[in-house]
Formats: sequence, structure tokens, C-alpha cells
Amino acid sequence: MSVDDVKRTVELGNEAVRQGCQILEQALAEAVEAGALARATMHDSTHDEVEKAKAKVDSLEREVELAIRRFEAAMQNANEYVAKL
Repeated sequence: MSVDDVKRTVELGNEAVRQGCQILEQALAEAVEAGALARATMHDSTHDEVEKAKAKVDSLEREVELAIRRFEAAMQNANEYVAKL
């Protein structure tokens, strides 16, 4: 595989990562909206199951944000690798 082939392969990978980030960002926006609606619905409750549900919504948002950051870091690392070729 030539250097140009490697660069092209990395660029294709970066495009897949960009698409993945877009999907995750859309999922995050929908999760935040759903979480806000759920919190508004459950705001008065202190029931154990409601508290668990609130924690899961918060966890979901954090995990998606972390995944987006990991994708962005992977793309940055790939670009640094290509720059060194």
C-alpha cells in the first residue's frame, strides 16, 4: 500500500467518523429533549424507580457526549498520523 493509499484510506475513515458524529449529535439532541420531557413529567416524584430513570437519562447523555469526543479524538489522531507521512 502506498502512502497515497494510506492517506485515502484514512480520509475515508475520517468521513465515516464525521458521519458517526452527526448521528450521535442528532441522537444526543433527541435524548436531551426526551430527558427534559421525562424530568418535567417526573419532577414531583421521589419514587425509587423515577430516581433510577432520571439517573439513566443523565448517564445516556454523558455516554453520548463521551462517544462524540472519542470520535473527534480519533479523527484528530488520524490527521496527525497522515501529516507525519
